[in-house]
Amino acid sequence: MKRFLLLFAALAFAAFTTFAGDTNAAGIWKWSLAGLSGETILKLKEDGEKLTGNYTNQFGEAEIADGSLKQGDITFKVKREFNGQPFIIKYSGKLSADKITGKCEFDVDGQTRALKWEAKRDTAEAVAASGNWNTALILGDGNRIEGTLKLKQDGNKLTGATVRNQNETQIQEGGIAGDEITFKVIRERDGRKVTAKYKGKITGDTVKGKVESDWSGDWQTFDWEGTRGK
Repeated sequence: MKRFLLLFAALAFAAFTTFAGDTNAAGIWKWSLAGLSGETILKLKEDGEKLTGNYTNQFGEAEIADGSLKQGDITFKVKREFNGQPFIIKYSGKLSADKITGKCEFDVDGQTRALKWEAKRDTAEAVAASGNWNTALILGDGNRIEGTLKLKQDGNKLTGATVRNQNETQIQEGGIAGDEITFKVIRERDGRKVTAKYKGKITGDTVKGKVESDWSGDWQTFDWEGTRGK
């Protein structure tokens, strides 16, 4: 029974790490569990109050489900399997700077077990994103819409603006996890708000990724790329 509980504890900690801090949960989290070898790594992304992400440890890789962050309170579920039987681990915790503390709950032999957990944000993994980037949105017909992206990095948060035809628009919900950046741009078009959700991967002085936008009234996905300005 002791070994069974230890395995459940490892799976639980492997399934969860969410970041504690302000209102941006994007980032990389690392932790280890006493008595077990190996380290757990979780990459989190945030879209409003919604959290998504995956983690990796000695038990493999999995994704979180029903993730949310509301005023520093984090909750989500993880579906795991033991001896061919699926079970659900429920997580809840409180965000505080670069640490999260809380508990995870799961059922064993018809009884609910609760474990305490603590995870720390890995700030060393993030690449440098600050600066001016010369960017291009690549349309389906091969045409390019060029512009400038101004970024300022503060830990795992990104602020800044996009500039196109001398019009500057502030980015929203900017974050960086490792070498991956995400942000949102909202503009006005024909009396309605148009949203563009950016995701990109930085390699040295270049960035490439995807943009999801409802510019045409329907959601479409485009490629985008950029180079760091001198």
